[in-house]
Amino acid sequence: MDLLIGEKLIKQKEFGKALNIFTKLEKNNIKDKRIFFYLGIIYFELNNIHKSIRYYEKYLKEDPNSIITLHRLAAAKQSIGEIEAAKNIYLRLIKIDKYKIRSYYGILMLDENLLTKENFETIHEIEKNQSLNLHEKGIVNFILSKKEKKNNNYKKEIEYLKNFHLNIFNSNYSFNMSSQFYYNEIISQNYNKISIVNKKEIHKKDDHPSPIFIIGLPRSGSTLVESILTSGVDKVDSSGESHVFNMAILEQIGPKIYNKDFDKKNFLFEIELSLLKETISQRYSAFNINYKTKNRFFIDKSLENFFNIELILNIFPDAKFLHTFRDPIDSIISIYQSMLAELSWTHKIEDILNYIDIYYKVIAYFKAKYPEKIMDINLKKFTEESDLTAKKIYNFCNLNWSNEVLNFYKRNNLHSKTLSFAQIRKKISKYNDKKYKPYLYMLNDYSKKYDWINLD
Repeated sequence: MDLLIGEKLIKQKEFGKALNIFTKLEKNNIKDKRIFFYLGIIYFELNNIHKSIRYYEKYLKEDPNSIITLHRLAAAKQSIGEIEAAKNIYLRLIKIDKYKIRSYYGILMLDENLLTKENFETIHEIEKNQSLNLHEKGIVNFILSKKEKKNNNYKKEIEYLKNFHLNIFNSNYSFNMSSQFYYNEIISQNYNKISIVNKKEIHKKDDHPSPIFIIGLPRSGSTLVESILTSGVDKVDSSGESHVFNMAILEQIGPKIYNKDFDKKNFLFEIELSLLKETISQRYSAFNINYKTKNRFFIDKSLENFFNIELILNIFPDAKFLHTFRDPIDSIISIYQSMLAELSWTHKIEDILNYIDIYYKVIAYFKAKYPEKIMDINLKKFTEESDLTAKKIYNFCNLNWSNEVLNFYKRNNLHSKTLSFAQIRKKISKYNDKKYKPYLYMLNDYSKKYDWINLD
C-alpha cells in the first residue's frame, strides 16, 4: 500500500513526500526491487545525482537488462558529465533491442555525430512501425529533423519538427491543454492583480535569505549562469528547475480554475501568503535547501518565475532576479528546434510567439516596478565579456568574487539535467548570431503582428 502511495506521489511530483515513504520501506527491509528504482527517480529529481545512480545500480543488480532503468542510469551519468559511460549504456540498449527509439535519442543528445548510417537505416525502419505510440513517433521525427539540419535541408527539417511537436503535444494532451489554459487565461491575465491575504503574518524575523531566481526563456544561457553562481567561494545550492512556486500556487488556485463550474469573469486570483510560505519551505527542504538555518543564498532556475515575482518578493524581500535573454528570433527558432516536451507552449510557432509576447509584457512590468531587483543578462554580451559580466552578476547577488568562477567547466561536481549539459563543460564560446538565418522565412507572416520581431 505504501509503495502505491509513493508511486502516486512521484507522478504528482511530490518528491519530498515520496522520499519519506520509500526511505522507510528500504529501512524496513521490504524485499521489493522497485524501491531502488523509485529512490533512483526521486534522488535524480532532487538533484542528488550520485545517490540516484547508486540506487539504479542496485536495481540493475537484480534486473540487469531493465530497459527503463538503463535509460535512467544513462541520463544520470550524462548529467554529471560521464559521457562515455552514458554512451556505452545506450549502445548496450541498442544491442538489447535495436528497435527502441529512445536509445538513439540518448546517443543523439550526447553527440549527433555518433549516430551512424546504419543507425539511421534502423530509425527509418522504426518510423514505419504502426504500433509506435505518439511519444515514440515524436522522438523519431525529432531525430530525423537533426539529420536534415546537419545536411542543410532546412525545409525538410521543419517538416519533421512539425510532426515531432504535434505528436509530443498530443501524447500528453490533457496536461498540455491545462497548462496552456493556465498560461494564456489565468496567470498572464492576473500577474499584476493577485490578491494576497495573511500578508502581515509572513514577516516574522528569519535569517534574511537571499535567494537568486534565474528567469526568462529556455535556451537563453540560464544553465551557464547557474553554473557560474555555484562555482564561487560562497556555498550556493540550487534547486534547479524545481517549479516550487508554480506548484505551490497551483495547490491553492488549481481546485478553482480546473473546476467544471469555473467562472473566469468572477475569478479572484487569491493567495494565502502564510500557506504559500509553508508550502514552498517544505518543497525547498526536499532539495536540502533550508534557508532558515543554512542556505542564505540558494538558486531557483524555474524560468517561468517571471510571472511570480510579486509573490516571491512577498516571501523573500531580499530575493534577486537574473533575467537571461537573447535575440528574440534566435529564441523562437532555438526553442522550436529543442526537445522541451514538458513545456506546452513550445510545440507550435504560434504558441511560442504568444508566450514570448506575454513574457515581454510581464517582465517589462516588473522591471519598471522593481528595477533594483532584476538584472538583465544578454547572452551574446555575456559570451563576449564573460569575465566582466560574471563579476557584475556576483556583485548584484552580493556574492564574493573569485577568479576560479570562470573555470566552472572544470568542476568535478558540476551537473545539469538540461539540454545544456554538454555546453557547460566547455569554455564559454562566442555567440553565433548567424546560426538561425536560414529559418527567418518561418516568421514572415508574424513580423507585423509583433513589434519585437525584426527580420532585417
